[in-house]
Amino acid sequence: MNIMLVCNAGMSTGMLAKKMEKISEGKCKVKAYGIAEYMDYLENVNIILVGPQIRFEYEDIKKTAGGIPVLNIDPLKYGSMDAASILKTVYVELGGRNNE
Repeated sequence: MNIMLVCNAGMSTGMLAKKMEKISEGKCKVKAYGIAEYMDYLENVNIILVGPQIRFEYEDIKKTAGGIPVLNIDPLKYGSMDAASILKTVYVELGGRNNE
């Protein structure tokens, strides 16, 4: 499964992306991008997660996602880097498909 994290510049979500990949035990590839560049990397993405600092961009991201599911990351889970809970939310959103 390919998960995209989008934040202001792509840096603040980088640590979360690495933690999510590790916790998924190789089941997910997680990449972080800034709002200015994410559209260049939408190919083969299963879901887009929007960082709390750019929640105001959610509707615009959803419009440009081309049918890819888009979710806001819960600010508390983001702030505590709770990668396991964020992954669980992703799996639920995608119908429990955690082994693609």
